[in-house]
Amino acid sequence: MLEIFSIFLTLVLVSKLLETKTNIPFILTIIVLTYIVKSFFDLSILKDNFHEIVYLMLPSILIPDVLGLSTDELKENKNSIFFLAVVAVVISIVLAVGFTYKIDYFHGINIYFLLLLFTPLMATDVVSVGAIFSKFKIPHKLKLYAEGESLFNDITAMVIFFFIAIPLSKGNDVSVSSLATLTLSTIAFSILLGVVFGFIGYLSFSKSNENFIQFISVYLMASLAFLVADRSELSGILAVVVAVIFFKYLFNKEGNYKKKNLAAVLLHLNATKNSINIPIRAYKKEAQTIGFLANAVIFISIATVIDLDILWKYKYDIAYVFTLTTIVRYVVLYFFTTYKKDPLRWLNILTLAGMKGGLALIMIVSLSDDFIYKEQFSAITLGVVILSIFIYTVALMLYLFLQKDALKIDMANEYHLDIKDVKDLLKKESQTGAYNQIIFEDFLEKEIYEAQRFQQTFVMVAFESDIDTINAVKKIIRKSDIFGKIDTKHYAILLPQTSLDDVVEYLKKLQKYLEQKNFSITQYSAGDTKESLYEKLLSGFEHTKNIAIEV
Repeated sequence: MLEIFSIFLTLVLVSKLLETKTNIPFILTIIVLTYIVKSFFDLSILKDNFHEIVYLMLPSILIPDVLGLSTDELKENKNSIFFLAVVAVVISIVLAVGFTYKIDYFHGINIYFLLLLFTPLMATDVVSVGAIFSKFKIPHKLKLYAEGESLFNDITAMVIFFFIAIPLSKGNDVSVSSLATLTLSTIAFSILLGVVFGFIGYLSFSKSNENFIQFISVYLMASLAFLVADRSELSGILAVVVAVIFFKYLFNKEGNYKKKNLAAVLLHLNATKNSINIPIRAYKKEAQTIGFLANAVIFISIATVIDLDILWKYKYDIAYVFTLTTIVRYVVLYFFTTYKKDPLRWLNILTLAGMKGGLALIMIVSLSDDFIYKEQFSAITLGVVILSIFIYTVALMLYLFLQKDALKIDMANEYHLDIKDVKDLLKKESQTGAYNQIIFEDFLEKEIYEAQRFQQTFVMVAFESDIDTINAVKKIIRKSDIFGKIDTKHYAILLPQTSLDDVVEYLKKLQKYLEQKNFSITQYSAGDTKESLYEKLLSGFEHTKNIAIEV
């Protein structure tokens, strides 16, 4: 096992280094390297236990994705996410199964068996999508569509596969009403189970001040929710998603942020730094690291089950299913983007964001060994997964690169900026002299990179966007400071290479000029992202204090 572990770490390290140097996506490299390495080392333990390994890794993969979701954004876009993750999946399955059955491509395979084949291929891989999107600037809503769909369509596909497709394929005498009742009860009890474990996880987390215990509480909560749901023949993925979302809701409801008041900062800042619990967002970076490693285990395991001889045997079936599912996805998304009046490039991006992952293989592998089409369906599913990973990933990255300027203009429209050319983004607001949201984000990302590279920190100050406040704040903006907007309601000042200790006098001036106006301050901490810094800043305005400081 130590040999396997060493090989795993080596593959992860080399793949990540290559991604850093060449921008070749990590998942492509690690699959190719693993396939080569398995010729020299015995990795059969991963192949023989593929089903169990992927199931073991799923909760760890889901946690960072759910922690990164904004419940407010989900509520705001709930109809779009529901269509993409539920309605679109159902329509896609119906179209793929119906067309294949109509032309009798598989020569006599009945419609229920076709349902077993196509349902797993409607689940997409959220980690692959997120990893690619992180390398490009894309509109926030487009990113939410793709990542929200990838997370929630897994639930839809698994419910249909295990609670509709399998009973029908076994020839069970089931009616539409009984299937509907079974499906709805499965969803309801999975949600209830998630709520219960989310509450238990919150209690465990909140009762301890030990960071390690808190961290383990989150993972134990997700793992137990998945395990109990799976053993109870419910949806483990849905239970995990609900558990983490409910946990976040309870945590945020209690106001468990690492807050400081201005007096504490001015009088005794250092002495109070370690006296308050770390907020849940501080665990997102660690959760992302664990999720990355869990995803690496899945893709390494996928590479170990590749058998080129079997794939070649079913090459035409693989090509047919891959082509059909791509066309069906494009057609369904065409109606969605047309209805939403989104640009054509969004349709192309969402189509290429349909990479498949280990979950599709889990469903197919779970079929009984005596299933007559087990080898054929497994080969087709694995082949489509591999093709989607390589073809979609390369095509998506190339397309995002070619459309980068157009996507920046889309972002500007999202922020209600009136621009006709990318160069117009560099212009400051005429009335305030502030950078727009897109350019300010660029400065922030560069500052985060510098802070990570040189182990530095910096401070950000945000305030509400009335002109009196802006004019007051502009009196103390230094040449080294960066002044810009973070949303339609708030402006911010970025103070590079500074800490709260360094800006005590600055804070005193702010307090003097702003008087009773609300503003929020945050300090960069190791592991913070652009999203977490904005979250800390904006959460400061939820407090009753005029000045909220979060670190």
